[in-house]
Amino acid sequence: MNSITTTNLAIAYEDKLIVDGLNMDIPKGKITTIIGPNGCGKSTVLKTVGRILKPKEGLVYLNGDDIRNLSTKEVAQKMAILPQSPQAQGGLTVGELVSYGRFPHK
Repeated sequence: MNSITTTNLAIAYEDKLIVDGLNMDIPKGKITTIIGPNGCGKSTVLKTVGRILKPKEGLVYLNGDDIRNLSTKEVAQKMAILPQSPQAQGGLTVGELVSYGRFPHK
């Protein structure tokens, strides 16, 4: 299991600031929820933590390591983000979809 920490995280789309000054700890082995109204930046935070988006400011740590210093493979071996969708992409079964998460471990 892995821990995720953000310090003073700021996220923007071009000039529009979406998240500012986020300090967050997601501890190992705990269920953590990110809640808020539609459009408040929940998915944007997850995309930034997963290195899909680059933060404007601040840092993201995975097990105490600055995520910028980890290879894409190292990050993928420790975390994955599966966006909510009413159906699996391309008609995949649940088993096929979950098995894609094993790819970085090969």
